[in-house]
Amino acid sequence: MRLPRLPLGAVVLASLFGGLRGADAPDFNRDIRPILSNHCFQCHGPDEETRKGGQDGLRLDTLEGARADLGGGAFAIVPGHPEQSELLARLVTAEEDELMPPRKTGKSLTPAEIDLLRRWIAAGASYAKHWSYEPPRRP
Repeated sequence: MRLPRLPLGAVVLASLFGGLRGADAPDFNRDIRPILSNHCFQCHGPDEETRKGGQDGLRLDTLEGARADLGGGAFAIVPGHPEQSELLARLVTAEEDELMPPRKTGKSLTPAEIDLLRRWIAAGASYAKHWSYEPPRRP
């Protein structure tokens, strides 16, 4: 059986809007982990050798690290409260010395990526194991 051919515009629109789930929270492994991995983990990830602040530096690759007290009552992520989360404040600040990721890295987040992070934090900022560590489940 031959499938009908769709106009290219219909295919593009379906791919753009097909993944939207309305007000659903962004999925950590699908939506959030890639953003953090591409923009944050080099300085705030698992490698103690490259992590800013060494062993005690901010870690965004773990739930405990992301919710640790940064001092002075500031937290990188405050689940349910994006306006109190230092992570978001650093992504949108106009202060050059506080902007993350720093301009010298050549990396920056798009407004859509920042919005995903904001919605994820507002929904509770749940972390998940990498998919390869999850037991298989039937769809």
